[in-house]
Amino acid sequence: MYKVTGSSVVQLHGEDKTEVTIGGLEGKNILLLQGPVGGFMARLGIFLAEQGCNVRKIDFNAGDSFFSRGLDVLRFSGGLAEWKVFFNDYLESNPVDLIVAFGSERPVHKAAREVADAFRLPLCCLEEGYIRPGYITAEMGGNNDNSPLAGRLPDADWKIPVNVSDAKDFKSFSRFSVKSATYYCVRSFFTFGRSKELYHRRFSPPLECFHWVRNFYRRFTGEVRNYRVIEKLLEHHDKRFYLVPLQVAADANLQRAAMGWNSRRVIAESIASFSKAAPSNTRLVFKVHPLERGHCDYVPYIEEMAAEYGVADRVAVIDIGSMGLLARHCAGMITINSTSGLSAIFHGVPLLLIGKALYANSELAMCANGEPDFDCFWSNGFVAPAALRRRYIEWLRESCLVHGDFYSEEGIEIACTGLATKFTGLFTVAQDSAVDSAAS
Repeated sequence: MYKVTGSSVVQLHGEDKTEVTIGGLEGKNILLLQGPVGGFMARLGIFLAEQGCNVRKIDFNAGDSFFSRGLDVLRFSGGLAEWKVFFNDYLESNPVDLIVAFGSERPVHKAAREVADAFRLPLCCLEEGYIRPGYITAEMGGNNDNSPLAGRLPDADWKIPVNVSDAKDFKSFSRFSVKSATYYCVRSFFTFGRSKELYHRRFSPPLECFHWVRNFYRRFTGEVRNYRVIEKLLEHHDKRFYLVPLQVAADANLQRAAMGWNSRRVIAESIASFSKAAPSNTRLVFKVHPLERGHCDYVPYIEEMAAEYGVADRVAVIDIGSMGLLARHCAGMITINSTSGLSAIFHGVPLLLIGKALYANSELAMCANGEPDFDCFWSNGFVAPAALRRRYIEWLRESCLVHGDFYSEEGIEIACTGLATKFTGLFTVAQDSAVDSAAS
């Protein structure tokens, strides 16, 4: 067992449970909003309560409530307009030191961010790790293009930490799938009234079940074909194929930050340009997102476009494979605003960013601001210096990532400890600032 006090960790022999104590959180009032699917937010709340925090969670539907057992919960059952008024009244009437939410672009969280800003209250926005696997994202005020780090580079005097520990792959996709199915089934069948206005994803349950059955069917029936394509690319077209990771259609990043682009438009325009401007010995590879595999059938559309422009033998589609491995061996990457772009930066390959993203900086990528020049990219994509790329990735890791995972048991435990430590640092900085202001 491990006991953590401040930043020190000691192992206590002969125990089979983990007891974690983190100083600096006693008496803090923490409000939890929606979390990732599953029980992560409940586990975080219980962990924070064990550190002496006063924790309350607000639920918005039956799926939230199903996974909130063990917490002090307040259920909001109105619509979006009422939510903003309700949240404003809540913050006026209740002491809150910190708000925690997953997904800064969800409707309830966008409204909550506006209200929290008016009250000058810190809101920690959680998200899937910018760097995966083994990390979660935790930032104050927003994520992705709303991140306080968006478009920035580390200061000139920022130094890479001496000891950078490797992240663990918790291999939690199967747990994520089960928790997602449970959450959305409970939410869909047991939520009534205007609460449905606050859904961040809307779908028909029978159709969604069909999509997920098709997803697993395609995953297993297409495995051999996918690996053959990847093997051929690595053996015969190393550094001579361009990679286009397609994003999930329901991704919040494919809204305002996509600047009018979607997967079908990227497919059509990139193939048209590739056919006339890319080097003749190169290939164009589209990678379908694993969560999108059963929902959108891009393969016929890609094959149709490739045949129309006479490049059917130079265009391929895959839906499995390590993004890091593919990025390391590709000639360049094109993305609307996927976090996959960080793999291109890490591995030192040209990157064309179409929309807005965390890493939208002209020193790191070709930033198109919604108007990509595909013709230019095929031969003239640039790569940032290795030293800058390494400093940038480590700066992100140090600034806004926390070791752990939202779905596996071990990953949740590690993430809760990391987040609590991060919150302690936040409160310490705020307290020091208040003391300095009073002294002046």
